[in-house]
Amino acid sequence: MAVHFSESADKHHIPRHDTLYAMMYPEVTAEITGRPGEVTTVYIGHPHAQTDRYIEVIAASRPPRTIEIFHSMPLSDTFRYLLTEGTPPT
Repeated sequence: MAVHFSESADKHHIPRHDTLYAMMYPEVTAEITGRPGEVTTVYIGHPHAQTDRYIEVIAASRPPRTIEIFHSMPLSDTFRYLLTEGTPPT
């Protein structure tokens, strides 16, 4: 499987190894709407094992075997609900 980082994934200066750690050991994941033919997933996790802070990572699985990571930043209010409720706020 090939993993690619887009320029936008580096926008918030999260080290790539921290992004990959959060994806490999997420606290929670959720499929979100993305481009047709792709599976887009948000991962909420710690950037490494020695912290309590969270980051959010969004990646698209593209056929046949590519993952494009296009978003990585400190956890925002947009996805914070996933840690506590698992459903969007109303």
